[in-house]
Amino acid sequence: AAMPIIALYVRAELENVASFRAPEDHLWCLDVQPSAGGDLRSKVVLDPSEEIELTGSRGSANLVIRDGKREHTMSMVHVKDLVHPLTPDSDWAPIVAFECRGLEPVAWHPTSGYEVVSGGDKVFDDVDLSEDPTMWADYCDKSNEPVQISGLEWRFDILKGAKVTKG
Repeated sequence: AAMPIIALYVRAELENVASFRAPEDHLWCLDVQPSAGGDLRSKVVLDPSEEIELTGSRGSANLVIRDGKREHTMSMVHVKDLVHPLTPDSDWAPIVAFECRGLEPVAWHPTSGYEVVSGGDKVFDDVDLSEDPTMWADYCDKSNEPVQISGLEWRFDILKGAKVTKG
């Protein structure tokens, strides 16, 4: 059976922001839960650069949660033409996709290290949303205008028939 691909979608009010995105190597802080029920694990970190070997040489995953003898896994994956930055003309933007085996993400905890490009083309490359994910503000000295993200919302959606591309 194909493993479900679950994407994280975000939307927000953008002021003088051309784009918001997470870099490729971003560490995702998530609450996850086994699909069949079981204990919620809070604030686990999924590192896309980490490859954890599964028992019985069944490949590897970025996140492995062992529940008795069972292994529940999640990995960041690339889905063709799916992930794109949040821009002023996007409503819900999928900023990352995960391949899930027996595990589901139930909450996203915004951290730091996001990239925002202002309307004046200034790059802010360590945007920190950990203190207050609902509001981030800075100043673009190129356009002499305030730059702001507010009212950030997120949701997880299962993608039907998503094709994973490697790399």
